[in-house]
Amino acid sequence: MKPTDNAPPENPAIAETKQFRKDLDAVLQNIKAAPRKGRERLLAAIMWLGMDLKDIGAPNPYPHSYDPTSPVIEPTADGLKL
Repeated sequence: MKPTDNAPPENPAIAETKQFRKDLDAVLQNIKAAPRKGRERLLAAIMWLGMDLKDIGAPNPYPHSYDPTSPVIEPTADGLKL
């Protein structure tokens, strides 16, 4: 998500957690072929950090996710490749 000219500066804790998610995604790309559930473990870590963002008060990157009538499918937050 790019900040706009009118947007307040991002909370440092949010920026830190987003960076952790990006770093984990990079690792995930390298170990997708791990013999014993490596991918699932990293996905769980990325999801946990997503919950951390929620706890910090970061805006929901999936505003339509709780509306079953919405046809919108949001792109993966933070550009993760998962």
